[in-house]
Amino acid sequence: MAQVYVIGRVTADLELKTSEKNTSYVRFDIAENIGYSQNQRTQYLQICAMGDDAERLVRAHVKKGSLIWLSGSLELEQFTKKDGVTTDKRLKVLIDNWGFVPIGSFRKSSETSEKQPPDYSASISAPEINGEREILPD
Repeated sequence: MAQVYVIGRVTADLELKTSEKNTSYVRFDIAENIGYSQNQRTQYLQICAMGDDAERLVRAHVKKGSLIWLSGSLELEQFTKKDGVTTDKRLKVLIDNWGFVPIGSFRKSSETSEKQPPDYSASISAPEINGEREILPD
C-alpha cells in the first residue's frame, strides 16, 4: 500500500453523502502543483474520506479553494467517463489524516514569484556554548 502526503487546493465545495451501508462519506478533487519553473504543472487527485474524517472535513468548512494537507493511501482506480463507454484511470487517495495549511506559512518574495519558507533565524536566540564540559560520573 502506497502512503502519500499532499498539499493542495480543493477544487469544489464538499457535499456530505451517505453510502448504501449508511456510512457518511465525501469525495472531492484536490489540485497540487508539481515541478518548477517552465516544468510546473497541476496534478489532480481524487480524495475520499469516510465516517468521522468526512464529517470533520464538512464541519471545518473545507470548501472550494481551501488549502489543505492530507495523508492517506494511494490507489489507482479505473472508472468509466461521463459518456458511459470510455474507461480511464485516476489516482485516488483514501484519507488517513488532514488539516488546513496555516496561512502565512509561505510568503511571496518581492523579487520573484516563487514561494519561500519564512526566515525564523532572526527571532531565535540560542544560548552561546562555550565548549567546556563537566566531567561525567563513573
